[in-house]
Amino acid sequence: MVTGGGFRRPFRFEDRAFMSMYGYLLRRLLGTIPVMLVVALFIFLMLRLTPSDPAAIIAGDNANAEQVASIRSQLGLDRPMAEQFFIWSGKVLSGDFGESFFFKKTVASLIGERIEPTLSLAFFTILIAVLVAVPLGVLAAHRHGSWVDRIVMGFSVLGFSVPVFVIGYLLIYLFAIWLNWLPVQGYQRIAEGVGGWVQRLILPSLTLSVIYVALIARMTRTSMLEVLSEDYNPHRTGQGAERTHRAVPPCAAQRGRPPSSP
Repeated sequence: MVTGGGFRRPFRFEDRAFMSMYGYLLRRLLGTIPVMLVVALFIFLMLRLTPSDPAAIIAGDNANAEQVASIRSQLGLDRPMAEQFFIWSGKVLSGDFGESFFFKKTVASLIGERIEPTLSLAFFTILIAVLVAVPLGVLAAHRHGSWVDRIVMGFSVLGFSVPVFVIGYLLIYLFAIWLNWLPVQGYQRIAEGVGGWVQRLILPSLTLSVIYVALIARMTRTSMLEVLSEDYNPHRTGQGAERTHRAVPPCAAQRGRPPSSP
């Protein structure tokens, strides 16, 4: 199609699928707003309706009633509950999470100290899960019904069945105590050395990735078997589309799959 002296690519099925997925993600993101409001209200009520008095705990056992009342006034605990909720919500939205009375630090600084280990652990867990699970799922589908398929599916069942802490103990005994390859605990920041950073993330990442490896391998195997056994639309093939069998996790397979024949 020619418009204004240039060529514009015609609207294809893949574009329609992408726009549908984009709208679905947008609706899901908007749907999280009321959920977050309900969760925030629930957390506030759960903390506020507990029988203990935060002001009395902060003041200590030797404080008198006037000191407890002063602390309660400073914290705004003497105000109506609805007003407390709106004040608390406004501070949370502005990034003011208060101060930890145990660590004597702001909650925001405590989160900042722990954000790097959390993201690092999540990244390595996902990386190990994808790099191990997808080839296992493809191999199990390719050797469907063979001993390889049975081993992969048996591992998938064990990954769902065995508790994570049991897997952690087994890996600690194997790699840290018996082989003495990896440290048992501790974390080293990436700024202090990439080698030590990776070394201390291997054990916890392996432990957490087992259940995801089992899940993704099973999904990949099922999706690949489904795609390999499906008859593609002859009209698409006649237009020059290759009859390539693609097997990816279901959400991506739905986007890349041609429309089925009637």
